[in-house]
Amino acid sequence: MNEKISDSKIYIELQQHLDKMPIGFPATKSGAGIRLLKHLFTPEEAKLATYLRFGWERDLEPLNTIYDRVKNKEITKDELENKLDSMVKKGLLMFKRDKDNKYYGNALLMVGMFEFQVNKLDKLPKEFIKDFSDYFDEAWLPEAFKVKGAQLRTIPIEKSIEFEQNISQYDSLETLIENTEGPYMVTNCICRQLKDLEEDPCKVTNRREVCMGFGFAAKMYIDQGWGREISKKEAIQILRQNQEDGLVLQPDNSQKLGFICSCCSCCCESLSRYIKFPNPRNMTITNYFAEVDPELCTGCGICVTICPMEAIKLVDDISKIKHKRCIGCGNCVVKCPVDAISLKKREKEFIPFPTMDDLFDKIFERKNRIKQKTP
Repeated sequence: MNEKISDSKIYIELQQHLDKMPIGFPATKSGAGIRLLKHLFTPEEAKLATYLRFGWERDLEPLNTIYDRVKNKEITKDELENKLDSMVKKGLLMFKRDKDNKYYGNALLMVGMFEFQVNKLDKLPKEFIKDFSDYFDEAWLPEAFKVKGAQLRTIPIEKSIEFEQNISQYDSLETLIENTEGPYMVTNCICRQLKDLEEDPCKVTNRREVCMGFGFAAKMYIDQGWGREISKKEAIQILRQNQEDGLVLQPDNSQKLGFICSCCSCCCESLSRYIKFPNPRNMTITNYFAEVDPELCTGCGICVTICPMEAIKLVDDISKIKHKRCIGCGNCVVKCPVDAISLKKREKEFIPFPTMDDLFDKIFERKNRIKQKTP
């Protein structure tokens, strides 16, 4: 009994520790968060995780720094290194290797521990999926909205803006890839793997190897065996096929590209929630919106069918776009057989943060301001 009480205390301490991250890990009345941590961490791993700090790339810490925090030196440095390496392999921590040095940090739930379970979901307890879904809706998504923690943004598919002028380099897929450092990596989509386990497969594509990492993020996936290294040419080919399938391009919210998700509203953990709200546009970052030329529209309804956010309806046999639902993905533009739809640029252009570390710095600032205002 005492051991069970002690174990429960460890997971509560871990939850409170992880809640200090930019997008935290809030407590829940249902207990879904604690159950989720128990699915992922052993009690020993939960304890060790409280000695780490959050880091994306810049703020990851070396072994010596982490070991200095270990109370009463309950574990040797070599043992700690082996345990942390095992936790990285399990997808519980951020990690990078610089020459002979290793650096570790706590990972967010998303983008982080959840995505790092790629190819391993079937090895977790069967209750994991339900507890993750419950926790996502009850605590994580409200927390992300509260601190304005958008880690992804939507960019138009290439063909939807190929004749446009003054396209930002951060909205051009071709330019993003050309300016991105290797290595390049492709991995299976964790969201679609989850839906496959629920026997509710993706309705947009039958492909699973659609998500990509670059640079630091790619190296982590390659080193851990979660994804495979590809060439820049292969990366472009896969991304073009993703666009042909009708997927939504969602790179990370930084100028130094780390990853690109190729999403749909039937599987993506975020888009599948946003579609349930009346205003998905306000929940995403995008610089474009779609418009229909009523003189050209024939009312075929193709755009209505393929729009991932249900932003288009036929009114008197003419397509009409609800701008508060449109996320500017460009799928309707490309699929329209009579070229009646085009993308327009929003008046206020969003420029992504220089790096993801800069993004998380900004989220930290917002979070601290919210805490100061809370009685």
